Amino acid sequence: MGQQGLEKQACCNSLYLVTGLYHFRSDGSLQYNGHRPGVLWHAHGYFPKRMYFLEAGEVVIKIVYKRRWLLFGSTQTCHSRPPDDALFTRFCSLIIFCKLWSWVGSAHGVTNRTEIFPSLNDIGCTRTLQRWLKRIYPHALEIQQNIRHALIQRSEPRPLERLFPGGLSPPRALLRRPWRASSPIVSLWRAFSMLIIGATKLDVSVSILLAEARTKRNTQQGRMFP
Repeated sequence: MGQQGLEKQACCNSLYLVTGLYHFRSDGSLQYNGHRPGVLWHAHGYFPKRMYFLEAGEVVIKIVYKRRWLLFGSTQTCHSRPPDDALFTRFCSLIIFCKLWSWVGSAHGVTNRTEIFPSLNDIGCTRTLQRWLKRIYPHALEIQQNIRHALIQRSEPRPLERLFPGGLSPPRALLRRPWRASSPIVSLWRAFSMLIIGATKLDVSVSILLAEARTKRNTQQGRMFP
């Protein structure tokens, strides 16, 4: 299998297919029980959300039931959010990565990009991608550090640098874009490159690395990206 085939294999399945974090309901929907926020919080039903996922490279829509919690002696509630459930969007974090990588990681602009999977052509328009990039732009360096940390945990005891023997220098095509040599976009390119290369060499799903990048660094739960 060529490099492109390995990359597609690493990106083809969302988190519910490659981990046991979700419970499959009899009607085909998903259930996420999460963790109790504290001793005074009690289970209080479920909160549904309609979400887009990838299954073998195809976009699928599922209802996710997230555990709701009630604070004892009050009417205050919260719910457990899965690691791939991004805030303010119905797309899982794997789809967000695939869409942004098709733009940031290519030699073409946002309107001429080629999606990793054809099924992604019909979701997330150009303006949506631009909004996503704008939202994660201020967190670019943190995203890079979180992904690097997740890869370090997976690589130990061997050094992380063995995964990138030639280093990670952004291509000239990236720096010729309107954003020029902006450090945030370079950080995002490095983060995405580490993610896709690390996933193929470590033989692990990108969706798992994205989840580990969020949880291992205790990043803000629900943010769009690790």
